Amino acid sequence: MSAASLTDQNDLQLPSSKTMKASVLCDVNRLEVRDIPRPVISPYEVLIRVTAVGLCGTDVHIIAGHANYNTNEYGQAIPLSLQPQILGHEISGVVEQIGSAVTDLREGDRVVVDQGLNCVSRRREVLCDYCRTENSHQCEFYREHGITGLPGGLAEFIAVPAVNAVKITAQLDPSVAALVEPLGCIIHSSDTVAKARTRHAVRAESGEQRVRSVLICGAGPAGLLFTQYLRNVLSYEGLLFVSDPNERKRQLAKRFGADEAIDPIASDLVEVVHEHTGGKGVEYLIEASGSG
Repeated sequence: MSAASLTDQNDLQLPSSKTMKASVLCDVNRLEVRDIPRPVISPYEVLIRVTAVGLCGTDVHIIAGHANYNTNEYGQAIPLSLQPQILGHEISGVVEQIGSAVTDLREGDRVVVDQGLNCVSRRREVLCDYCRTENSHQCEFYREHGITGLPGGLAEFIAVPAVNAVKITAQLDPSVAALVEPLGCIIHSSDTVAKARTRHAVRAESGEQRVRSVLICGAGPAGLLFTQYLRNVLSYEGLLFVSDPNERKRQLAKRFGADEAIDPIASDLVEVVHEHTGGKGVEYLIEASGSG
């Protein structure tokens, strides 16, 4: 497959004289570092030099062939042999170049990337029902860099609409800044639960309705972000259990605020939780292990 056809799918014009390195998934479990054309930006886009990329479970599933979200107009997956992909959707970087119509970013700005394209970022004149009602993550025309076939962050450069580049004002390490995308998932899911009518809530005014015990299954990046979000942002002061078979992850969970970090292989998880809650169990369960 030619280098140009790798990026035809995101409708970018590509110069033949400038190239960049990219990690290209050209088949299941087959990544190759290739020289491909560097994207040329439109007036409303920015070119970002990638400084850090997080690897998500989604990336692992795509690499292993368990999933392929690059689909044709009929919703059928397009084989990697026909359209190789550049993965990576948890991205931080530095603005290398700005389009002529971009006014809120400058070259040299440190940014994180919102990888999702919707009606707003595509500058569609007529918004779909989802974007019109502020549910743009469910946009009828939604596509994602690094997931649905659009080139992702495992390359030297990535071109995105300027509205999808969020300026970093804090002194964050690039690898920490790249965690903004998974943190957004934690915040969104927590907000969704908070809006639901449930018997207990983390921040309920009434003591009887307030969550007093939480169990997080899984101490990977998501589970550890949930741990810190509960303690540091929501100011949760009740019992916090984290379950994970990995000792290193359990140590991190304890450092980030877990009262008990449980090895579900060495101990009966239900018995341990019941022992610490007087047999009542937990009011709030967060499944973050990613395991069916």
